[in-house]
Amino acid sequence: MSAEIRLAHVPDAVTGSELVESIEETYKAKMAMRVCSFLQANFPDVFRVNFRDLADCVYKVSAGADVGFDKWKQNYPQGVAAWATAAAARARS
Repeated sequence: MSAEIRLAHVPDAVTGSELVESIEETYKAKMAMRVCSFLQANFPDVFRVNFRDLADCVYKVSAGADVGFDKWKQNYPQGVAAWATAAAARARS
């Protein structure tokens, strides 16, 4: 029997538009599942020490993603544009 997968919901310091909030929820879910699956498959000892199971990992990682996304929310469009521009500049070097 598997545990229910739940995402953490850290109260927002800044609330974005409906679109931004929707993107945040999708980001949290994908990021948490991918990070946890990666850790479980590639670093099982680290996974076992830090998480009870996949559901516990997803909950904790989604909390971290929630906090991280909240930090971006005010300047998200400018931050993404700056990140992409810097990466493209490095790629051309």
